[in-house]
Amino acid sequence: MAVSTNSDFVDFIIPLRERMNFYDKTRSPTDQEKNDAADPARSLPQGFIDSMIIREAVYVQEQGVPLENELDDEDALAFHWVAYASVPDKVRSDPSSPEMSPQGGRKDSGRRISTSTKMPIGTIRATPVPYPQQHPHPNGKYETAVHKNNEAYVRIGRLSVVKEFRKAGIAKLLVDTALGFISAHPYETFAYYDQAATSQAGSGAQSVDFRGLVLVHSQTGVQKVWRKYGFETDESMGEWDEEGILHVGMWKRLDLSNASKKNKIWLPGGPS
Repeated sequence: MAVSTNSDFVDFIIPLRERMNFYDKTRSPTDQEKNDAADPARSLPQGFIDSMIIREAVYVQEQGVPLENELDDEDALAFHWVAYASVPDKVRSDPSSPEMSPQGGRKDSGRRISTSTKMPIGTIRATPVPYPQQHPHPNGKYETAVHKNNEAYVRIGRLSVVKEFRKAGIAKLLVDTALGFISAHPYETFAYYDQAATSQAGSGAQSVDFRGLVLVHSQTGVQKVWRKYGFETDESMGEWDEEGILHVGMWKRLDLSNASKKNKIWLPGGPS
């Protein structure tokens, strides 16, 4: 993929697909023996491990989500972004500090201690949904008041920022970065969903109808946060429970007028 949203303080991870087999969801992200022992060219990148460190801190430790439920099937197909902050050398060199490494690992954890001055502080993911997919509202329909006619969309989520940085604009940085990538590169967003995708229709290929529609599963208590980013609640989706927390569906349509010029997206076959 010839696009990137990497910067000194935001890491961009393309869909990891089969590499996710190296991640043990029953263990902490700082305790991934299978991944540590894997061929570096095939193992999960540190950026994804950093993303899971943030998610463990926010969703598992703060909100009580079971550790084994935090990683799901979308993670292998999603784009991920991770925001970092600078960490002074004196913090990293203090063995008593839990932030002695960007991984938050202990000396006895067996993991290599990075010499980087970056500490992961926030993350977000975006998952392309090119085919009809039932929504989690009570009727489980393919369509809602907003989403109709099998239109492709992108679902963003797992937005999380560590407690100490929640008033530093990190959430806005991550949301703007993810939405900016999708609006500028809709073709790449969906083409990478399947590595065999081509720009021409092959046998059994389907054209993806993506017109900028983005969905977020918002906790009911933070809808006002997503409204700041232009999302509106779809009342037809009702409310549903995810890990003991009520959620609603919220949508936003992005402006694709400045997108890359490849205006047809073809994916082999259809939903299995």
